[in-house]
Amino acid sequence: MTTAAHPALKSQRALLSFSVEGLPPREELLFKSLVRLLDHRTHQHWAWRAGPADLRVVGEKLPPVGDAPAVPVLAVGQTDPQRGGHFLALPLHADALEQTLNRLGAMVVHARGLGLAAAEADLAEDDEFRLLRWPPAALLEAPHRIRLATLMTGRPTSLGVLRQRSGLGVQECLDFIADLRRSGLLESAQETAQAAQAVRAAQDTQAAAATANSAFFDSVAPDSRPALPYPPVRDAVQPGLLARIRSRLSLLTTGPR
Repeated sequence: MTTAAHPALKSQRALLSFSVEGLPPREELLFKSLVRLLDHRTHQHWAWRAGPADLRVVGEKLPPVGDAPAVPVLAVGQTDPQRGGHFLALPLHADALEQTLNRLGAMVVHARGLGLAAAEADLAEDDEFRLLRWPPAALLEAPHRIRLATLMTGRPTSLGVLRQRSGLGVQECLDFIADLRRSGLLESAQETAQAAQAVRAAQDTQAAAATANSAFFDSVAPDSRPALPYPPVRDAVQPGLLARIRSRLSLLTTGPR
C-alpha cells in the first residue's frame, strides 16, 4: 500500500520537470492529469515543461534526442521502443506511475546533487548574479522558491546574501539557481558589466563619428560653400517703380504755373 508524503516534508521536496513528446493527445492529457493527482504521494514534485526538462516522456515512436543533454527517458505505449529501458504500458495505472516517478526522480536528484556540488565549487558566496525576469509558475511550485525569487527581484544578489535573507540551506538555494540558469533567467554580474561596457563603447563610437563629421564641415573653405540664390526679380524692379512714381508726383506738384 502506498502512503502519502509527510506534510512536513512536502515543501522540501525537489522540484523536477517532465516533457511529453509523441503521445496521442488523449494519452498526453491523461498522463499529465495522473501526475497532478499523484503529487501528494510522489517523493518529488513534478511539473510539466514545454522545453527541455529533467525527464522526457515519449511515445512508442521515440523522438530523436538531438543535441540536448542526456536525461532519463520514460516510454509510454503498447511496446517498449527502448527495449529494456524505463517503460509504462497503456492503459496507465496510478500505482505503477507513482513507483516509476519515484525511481526516476531519485536518479535525477542524485545526478543533480553531483552537478550542484560542482556548481557550488564554482560559485563563491559573494559572486553576484541578477534575475532577468520573474520565473514561470513551473519553477515556483514550492513556497520557498517564491521567497527566493522575491529576494532576487530588482537588484543583484549573491549566494551568501540569498541564504542569509531567506534562512534556507545552500542546497535549496543552489537547486533554484541551477533551474534559473537552465531556463536562461539568470545573468552574472560580470555578464551585466560586459554588456553595459559594450553599450558604452558603441555610444562612444557614434559620438566620435558625429564629432568627426562636424569638424569636417566646419573646415570647408567659405568659397567652396554653395552661393546663395539670386534675389527675386521683383526686388530688383521695385526701386525703379518707386522712382517713377516719385517723379510723376513731383511733376504734378510742380506743374505749370
